[in-house]
Amino acid sequence: MNTTKCVVCDWDINDGGIKVTVGGREITVCCDDCAQKAAEAPEKYAVAAG
Repeated sequence: MNTTKCVVCDWDINDGGIKVTVGGREITVCCDDCAQKAAEAPEKYAVAAG
């Protein structure tokens, strides 16, 4: 099983997560709430995913 961490809340992502494009980069988050937070602050989360 490939487990990654959500760049927004640092929880484990076990099910593939939700892919969103933020600041020109595709990132994977754990849930809709984190997808919304990433979209609201792309400068913070696009860099964190790098």
